[in-house]
Amino acid sequence: MKAEILSYLMQHPHEATSGERLAEHYQVSRNAVWKVIKQLQAEGYLIESQHRRGYRYLGTKNLSAEQIAMHLRQSLQVQVFATIDSTNKLAKQLATENPQQPLAIIANQQTAGYGRHGRDYYSPKDTGIYMSLLLPMATKNVTSGLLTTGAAVAVAKFFETLYHTELQIKWVNDLIYENRKIAGIMTEGITDFETGSLSYVIVGIGINLSTTDFPIAMQAKAGSLNLQDIDRNLLVARLLDEMYQVLMGELTPTLLTYYREHSLVIGQEIILDQRGKLIHGRVIDINNEGALEVATTTGVQVFNSGEITKVKLVDGEYHG
Repeated sequence: MKAEILSYLMQHPHEATSGERLAEHYQVSRNAVWKVIKQLQAEGYLIESQHRRGYRYLGTKNLSAEQIAMHLRQSLQVQVFATIDSTNKLAKQLATENPQQPLAIIANQQTAGYGRHGRDYYSPKDTGIYMSLLLPMATKNVTSGLLTTGAAVAVAKFFETLYHTELQIKWVNDLIYENRKIAGIMTEGITDFETGSLSYVIVGIGINLSTTDFPIAMQAKAGSLNLQDIDRNLLVARLLDEMYQVLMGELTPTLLTYYREHSLVIGQEIILDQRGKLIHGRVIDINNEGALEVATTTGVQVFNSGEITKVKLVDGEYHG
């Protein structure tokens, strides 16, 4: 009943709804309605209570599955958690149930978030967005390089369009703002055991919206977008719409035009960690499959995987 009353108030934000009307609608006592309203207020929902007029929903800074769903244009299932170990971990578990509809899992805080190579991903409460998209891919012919670069393009375009914030992309999927990493994106594929074909893709995203208190080991390279008083529910909904449109649409090399224009590494001297082997060279391009082309002392080499550990910029070195 709590979710239903909250949903009702959200759908009627411009009018007060009496406790009597809610009690009659849900066939409960007015005292039961009052208790639900008190619970919602304690959970951070701003619900105005006016004598003889009733209740009116004013908004929330909390992440809310109901409010995100109200703003969504695409057909997505949404689950929201105040705290979770890892949104990607849950997405993997839910994939075993063979969902046919795309699913978004969003958390206010992660206690065991992880990035590439299983590294811990710092996910404090209230100051970021941590989410995973579980996308059915059995009917799509997907180039993995375009999928990972497409995810980065979708997020970067979103913040440029809605918040007038221009980001750079560090190959493959780190987003950089003012020379500091503000977001990480990781894609994981789930294959069908019998056919060996791709059945699902999980796209995990962590974004520092207003985080300032970083662990000592991260302070030299982590940053935030400095977005303070914003509606995170609207942000998540619009971001999900953008990502769905890109990732479930036609993933073509045209996406890479934007990617190259916002690349942190093209034309720069780098060190690439290739399974423990360090490659020194200059990035000359990102090819049409999303792979890195690097000019080395032995010629041009193409890398589909690896991690750039250092970028030598004109105004200094970026360690990401």
